Amino acid sequence: MSEFQNEKEVSFDDDDHDNDEGAKLLKLLETAAEPELLMAGMSSKQLTSFTSYKAKLEEIRQLDMQKSIEKALEASGLNEREVTPFMRVRVVGLTNKCHKQKCYPGKGLITIWNPTEKQKLDLIEGQAYAVGGLLPCSSYSGTLYLKARGSTTNWLPLSPSIMEKYEPFFTPRSSVKISNLGEVPLSSEFDIAAFVVYVGEVYTEAHQKKQWVFVTDESASELISKESSDTLLAISFYLPYTEWDSFAPINNNVAGSVVVFRNLIKRPKDQVNNLWVAEATENSEYSISYDLAGHNYLKDTATSILKWAKTSSLIIEKLKEEVLSIVRNSEVVLKEPN
Repeated sequence: MSEFQNEKEVSFDDDDHDNDEGAKLLKLLETAAEPELLMAGMSSKQLTSFTSYKAKLEEIRQLDMQKSIEKALEASGLNEREVTPFMRVRVVGLTNKCHKQKCYPGKGLITIWNPTEKQKLDLIEGQAYAVGGLLPCSSYSGTLYLKARGSTTNWLPLSPSIMEKYEPFFTPRSSVKISNLGEVPLSSEFDIAAFVVYVGEVYTEAHQKKQWVFVTDESASELISKESSDTLLAISFYLPYTEWDSFAPINNNVAGSVVVFRNLIKRPKDQVNNLWVAEATENSEYSISYDLAGHNYLKDTATSILKWAKTSSLIIEKLKEEVLSIVRNSEVVLKEPN
């Protein structure tokens, strides 16, 4: 930093030859024994010149400092990465009611790069669209993966009269209770509102930063009368590992809060620790706010869990002790989801 400042001081000295009033006043103030008295005797015009020059000086210093930092980052291979926004839309095909044979509608996942503001606001779950401008990427496990750029993709909503020709295709989202996770098919997505009992430490494995989060809900009330395995859910979070990235997959501050999770993937139950297990993928999201768009169906459940948590401190403490015991007895907290 001192080397940078010295370089800029030399260039400022060169500017003194331009008879700039502000530069002269700055020179006087820097060499004056009592600069405060000198400023007090300045005219309003002199003060304006000095203030204007000082502001310009600071702006130049900030710009040059930013350039120096960017050069240093580039030399270290840490120059700024370009980030392209995208959104993913999970879709299913429509089945005509006149179709005589029973068929299972195709499934797809559309990645929209640089989505338009209209698309971000107008695409609604449960609405049927005629879509144009899609490009196929691949097909895996019965799911067709497609991509498009927002500006080249057309989403035309189908009218109610047209939709009468097709079979119902949409099941509204709902909040799953931990005690009902047995009804959720393996590898399927589900949404849940839950109380965060414990947020595990971040660890690195296979070039990923991973973290386990343990949650519960009102299902834990069964502990009052009997032991139950349907009281805890362990969620695996992960992020690509970078040496310079200090972010954890999930913030430690959510411990002790009620959080809504969307698009978690159910994994095989951990029989050793008697735990339900889920995985948060890049399509998953979590929030401590229940008033976000699309979260209304989770709001009542989250509010109910919050009231339950306020009167169930003994149960929550018992579950936390159980989680800490699992953490102490496991090398990586839990076995990784398959």
